[in-house]
Amino acid sequence: MLRVFVVLAAMVFVLAGLSQAQQSPSQPQAGGVLRHARNLDAKTLDPHFSVQWSERYVLYALYNTLVGLDKDFNVVPELAESWAVSDDGKAITFRLRRGVRFHDGTEFTAEVVKWNIDRILSPETRSPLRSLIAPYMDAVVVVDPATVRFDLKAPFRPLLAALAERPGFMVSPAAVRRFGREFGRNPVGTGPFRFVEWIPDQRIVVQRFDGYWERGKPYLNRIEYLHVPEKQVQLTALRTGEADILDEISPTLVPLVRNTPNIKVVEHPSSRFVGWQWDLDKPPFNNAKLRAALAHAVDRDEVRKVVFANTGRTATHPEGGGWWYNPELDRLGYRYDPQRAKTLLAEAGYAGGFTHTMVVPDEQFWKELAQVLQAQLGRIGVRVNLELVNPADSYRMVVEDKINWTPTRWAPRADPHGRLSILFHSKGFANSTGYANPRVDELIDRAATLYDKRAAKTMYKEVERMVMADAPYVYLVWPSEFAAMHQRVQNFVWIPDLILRLRDLWLAR
Repeated sequence: MLRVFVVLAAMVFVLAGLSQAQQSPSQPQAGGVLRHARNLDAKTLDPHFSVQWSERYVLYALYNTLVGLDKDFNVVPELAESWAVSDDGKAITFRLRRGVRFHDGTEFTAEVVKWNIDRILSPETRSPLRSLIAPYMDAVVVVDPATVRFDLKAPFRPLLAALAERPGFMVSPAAVRRFGREFGRNPVGTGPFRFVEWIPDQRIVVQRFDGYWERGKPYLNRIEYLHVPEKQVQLTALRTGEADILDEISPTLVPLVRNTPNIKVVEHPSSRFVGWQWDLDKPPFNNAKLRAALAHAVDRDEVRKVVFANTGRTATHPEGGGWWYNPELDRLGYRYDPQRAKTLLAEAGYAGGFTHTMVVPDEQFWKELAQVLQAQLGRIGVRVNLELVNPADSYRMVVEDKINWTPTRWAPRADPHGRLSILFHSKGFANSTGYANPRVDELIDRAATLYDKRAAKTMYKEVERMVMADAPYVYLVWPSEFAAMHQRVQNFVWIPDLILRLRDLWLAR
């Protein structure tokens, strides 16, 4: 007996925030070129090897995932029309969409799904995604050409959300065999757009795929992803008409952008956390009282007002949204208390304060944030030196353990396991703080086996309480995110993971 989760095939996009009042009620119009300016920072367009944040902007145009996400972070149909979870939770059966073809003409079938997942799972492939699903997967079984079953070693609720992200992107087996290691420069998917060209450090261009399975889409003829690292240059390109859409607009610049003729700004209250991280297994931050002292020294509301132009929400714990969000945790954690900070600093053995270096990406936002933190910590006698590094190198340096203390941010995932496991599980692939708490590991692992979200939420609440107390990160703000675009850009919507999906946009004339 199967518990069948059949989800509506059509994704109904409701505009977020300010965009509701700004969108045209007219019908979609076909044609036109959309130019998206941002720091591309791309290394590959093979999703099974992708690790760069901005690569996913292009991947969602070229490929489809097995399942998708809507504006509320619900898992919805994409290449799979429906799915069913077995009573014991150890098998998920997907019914696939028929009539789908890759850009090279290859037919999309259950065999293709198996080939894609097996490619990720194979140790010989050396996919960085393997650790996300390999511990839970037993086998992928082809039931018939339109039906595929994932057999799991144990119940694993987060698999569905993972299949809406990098592990769920379906690539053409024929194209991989043809291009080999060069497939990442010659991508072939089933998505609404096909690959045209990639000029490194300049642009990536995709063209409408006339054989796309979703009738009438895409509306655009072409998307040009423009590599523009500097935020100010991005804004200039938008204001002069050289770009049509930007994301990650600094809150301090929003009033200026809003006053630009023919430009609109869309706000999204996100649950991406902004804060700092440090190494818990290295001095001086292996001292729990020192970490607590610095966490109490931070005036989050001042940070929100000064750096985020009085937008967003102050944050004391990692998870600020989703079905697993526990708002009662907002009142807990390390609240601003400079006297308590000084007391703990003395108890930690630093009564006279100390000096340490914070490594900061050389971008205006991060520098502004670091300067505010520098001033706040200086009030309790902590002297912070700021060392600037190339933004393109900063995360690599964190992963390689070359940075002890740095500001950071992490976007949410469609399931709490996605962010909590990679950052706070001792075996998490993005655990770059040296954090290890056996009880946290146990709860993260157990919660992932529960399809009962209420029971899982209780466990995640306990995980967050312990993570807050141990302080591998200090959380500052859940910011509002801002995108700016020309008035002719229609049907824009934020997805909570903050990756812009441009494939449903159209241009009014």
